[in-house]
Amino acid sequence: MMRRLLLPFLLALLIAGCAPWSAVDPNNRLIKVKDDYTLEAPMGWVRRNYDVFDIFLSRDGPLLNFIAIDREKHDRELPRTKRKTRAELLPQEVAELVIAEQKAVDTRGSFSVLSNQPASLGGKPAVRVHTRWKNERGLPIERLTYALVDQKGRLAFIYEAPGLVYFPKAVADFEAAIKTVVFQ
Repeated sequence: MMRRLLLPFLLALLIAGCAPWSAVDPNNRLIKVKDDYTLEAPMGWVRRNYDVFDIFLSRDGPLLNFIAIDREKHDRELPRTKRKTRAELLPQEVAELVIAEQKAVDTRGSFSVLSNQPASLGGKPAVRVHTRWKNERGLPIERLTYALVDQKGRLAFIYEAPGLVYFPKAVADFEAAIKTVVFQ
């Protein structure tokens, strides 16, 4: 009898522990990534608990908007251009790599760079690249990328959403989170 009760209890406990998304706690929005950096997640967003990115957040669902943050080592090739980075790259060279990676996606029609500016990320020199393209159905998609290289590798903070409604709806949340980045 005890065994019959224990199995469903353990199964329920296991499923609850593997929930794919969790709401950002309004009382503790600070996210620490390894011994690398911290940032405050935007209010009202949810975080994917297990992902290939260091951090993956969404406000209205990942098909409508997301923030993805990822650190890669310099010796790891960029997925599309197969180029590598190094710590000595200038911010403008980082911007060129960001743009080249995005242009290399076959399904991006009418690709354009809306802005390409120097920026600061946690006090380090970075770039801010804003791009737009149309997906295979003709929907305009916008992406805002903050990127840098340092001794630990390359780091990209990406906000992406359909450009008509969702991009302008939450870009301020992304920009506010960028301002909270602190390197360890």
